[in-house]
Amino acid sequence: MFRYQYLATITKSSKDDNGDPVDGESESFYCDYQPTSNNMSITVAGSSVPVNFMLFVPKECIVVFEKGNNILCNGDSGSVLLSVPYRFGKIIYVRG
Repeated sequence: MFRYQYLATITKSSKDDNGDPVDGESESFYCDYQPTSNNMSITVAGSSVPVNFMLFVPKECIVVFEKGNNILCNGDSGSVLLSVPYRFGKIIYVRG
């Protein structure tokens, strides 16, 4: 677990009885925080979207990452743009 030394918090969005968005529960998890450089962006639904930072999450993490959930890590915050599974866990792209 040495690699995954940053503690991040995800806040899942939900809706109240009237259908209005409200902040849901917060959950903490360990990850590897990677601030991006050179103005990185990814293509989502045909549009180029800038990425604020990336998180690498180990396989053992049971948190579900859904598009639009808010993440706070190492003083940076943003919303989940894309979650990609890979051999060692998941890569989470976060936009500011």
